[in-house]
Amino acid sequence: MVVVGGGLIGLCAAYALMREGHRVTIIERDHLGAGAATGNAGELTPQQVAPLASPHTARDVLAGVFSSSSYLSIAPLRLPQLAGFGMGFLLSSTHRRRAHATRALAQFSAAIFPALDRMTDDGIDTSGGGSGYLMTCTDERELVAAHTRYHARASERWGEAPGAILRGEDLRSFEPTLAPGIEAGFLLPAERYLDPVTFVASLARRITQQGADVRTGLTATRLAAGASVVCRDEAGRESTISGDRVIVAAGAWTSPLLRRSGIRATRIVSGKGYSYTVPVERMPRHLVHSIDRHCVVIPMNDRLRVVGMMEFDERPDAFHPARLQVLTKAAGGLIAGADWDRRTEEWVGARPMTADGMPVLGSPAGRPEILVAAGHNMHGLSLGPVTGELLAALIGGRSPQVAGSPLDLGPFALDR
Repeated sequence: MVVVGGGLIGLCAAYALMREGHRVTIIERDHLGAGAATGNAGELTPQQVAPLASPHTARDVLAGVFSSSSYLSIAPLRLPQLAGFGMGFLLSSTHRRRAHATRALAQFSAAIFPALDRMTDDGIDTSGGGSGYLMTCTDERELVAAHTRYHARASERWGEAPGAILRGEDLRSFEPTLAPGIEAGFLLPAERYLDPVTFVASLARRITQQGADVRTGLTATRLAAGASVVCRDEAGRESTISGDRVIVAAGAWTSPLLRRSGIRATRIVSGKGYSYTVPVERMPRHLVHSIDRHCVVIPMNDRLRVVGMMEFDERPDAFHPARLQVLTKAAGGLIAGADWDRRTEEWVGARPMTADGMPVLGSPAGRPEILVAAGHNMHGLSLGPVTGELLAALIGGRSPQVAGSPLDLGPFALDR
């Protein structure tokens, strides 16, 4: 089996395939574990696996073009290239289409924790985190609406019900590190988080130790006839790597590869996220997620990670320090006692975004030897282990199932 992409989804695919006895070759242009996973919030969140597109975020798109202080930033030079994606995003932002995508993604929810637990039982390191998300919002109506929404999801067996809304001193007693001005919030008790750096490194180490043929420094340039991948090394030399099947898990770089190979598929674009760590006087007891500030702070071992932003620009790997200032302004109003001038581990990563918020899972028409698994948006860590098991089942000739229930792959088709 040839896996194109050594990021989180590619590693999860390789791990699941090797568990079933397949020999695996991984093609990666950088190093194993590169990509959007290691700098993210480490969230494992059945309750929040939902598309970004919504009536609210559709309004934020305009602000992202004209304001440098918005959490959602769109470089004006990218507007022509993003026109098709943007139109798809706006069409997907209606209540009806968002509900359709949310129901499709909900199929995975019951399998997120069991898939990760199987990895933990197998010795993959999933430490460095905890459980429970404290959801906050300074807009009372928006907070109550979110609380109602999570209750509705729990009633459909999509995670556990949220705790009661806490206000004033009750909230301060529950989470003393909140900044002044944060006056209401509620707990999602069952959601988990982990240290993604530790997790991805452990997964990469296991795959390497078990004999995967890891080819780093190679860029996949196109998919050739059969299960073959044409690659170019850093010196410009071309080579071809072949196998029984090819799994394309190239994240934000998937669409250019498919296009060069003559394969039509839903477009995947880079929506960059930023993160860094800071020292704090007192560590929060839980992951704290601000609904209106669009940022998350996460206690990871002995450090506090700050995560946020959604940036669309011309280069998926370009780091723009000004975006960290926007993130710091948002997070500074969320947590007290952090030394915001002592940022370390500054990071940018290209999230693979689709307009409708759903990943691309399946084979191109007439190319059953190719399986594409990409476009997991902001949910790669939650959906990665499940995706790996799903790919192994499909390659093994088994009907796709999630947590014992049949999985409808129709909404995730390549050419939807």
